[in-house]
Amino acid sequence: MSFTAIAVDIILNSLVLGGVLLIVAIGLNIIYGLSRVMNLAHGSLYALGAYAGFTLVASGLNYFAALLVAPLLIAVVGLIIERVIIVPVRKRSIVYTLILTYGLMFFLDGLIKYFWGNEPRFIELPQFMRQTLPIAGTHYPVFRLVTLLTTAVAMIGLMLFLGKTKLGIILRAASSIPEMVSCMGINMTFVHAGAFALGCVLAGIAGVISGPLYTIDPIMGHEMLISSFVVIVIGGLGSLRGAVLAAFLIGLVQTLAEFFVTDLAMVIVYMMMALILAFMPRGLLGEGRFE
Repeated sequence: MSFTAIAVDIILNSLVLGGVLLIVAIGLNIIYGLSRVMNLAHGSLYALGAYAGFTLVASGLNYFAALLVAPLLIAVVGLIIERVIIVPVRKRSIVYTLILTYGLMFFLDGLIKYFWGNEPRFIELPQFMRQTLPIAGTHYPVFRLVTLLTTAVAMIGLMLFLGKTKLGIILRAASSIPEMVSCMGINMTFVHAGAFALGCVLAGIAGVISGPLYTIDPIMGHEMLISSFVVIVIGGLGSLRGAVLAAFLIGLVQTLAEFFVTDLAMVIVYMMMALILAFMPRGLLGEGRFE
């Protein structure tokens, strides 16, 4: 394989990995930014999205239809969690929500094992997505290109929603100056619920598009949760722009590390996170918050 083909493979793989990490981390960041809730069950919701996508496709639904329906189902689960578990402790220390969502993570893992078992699952793809496409001397899987396109569409849609719609502008304002939003007569209960549901939708999208990339198993969300926290730490707690930069940086570093040193890939990523924490505690862009 030529140097150009290897470079194209590395660049595309890093973009795909960074895109998946970005969607999960942005969802986690949105929930924290508006509700000051660090949802440790976010990884399990991501896994639940993957299983929902698998079940819908196995039931005969088109993959792209499942990509629309599964995140909405995860949003409903998220709203139930927010109303039943988060609301009663919202005004207490963040430690309460950390403990509750940590326990919820294992509860959701148990539900997944109960309904789907421990054996690995795979989302069946449409025929055209099983092909490869010749790009600069390499044959790249079409499903990875579709994953990359889906990530781009999801992020563009999110940016348009937050920047151009009334609800999105309210959510952005509530993350910075919630007192003013409340004084304008806007019900903050719906704002918090909407933010949590939006974060869960993003986790669901990431789960479905990860189905063809990785093996679907009950604890797949644990590694993704850790990786998304690394994105948030490097990008800055609560910073959406920082999360975008951090996700693609981690995607590139991890892909390069896996190509050259294999087993030490995540070690290198954690070392990078440690250096960022030591010298840039507010993240790459200096926009992060302290708690």
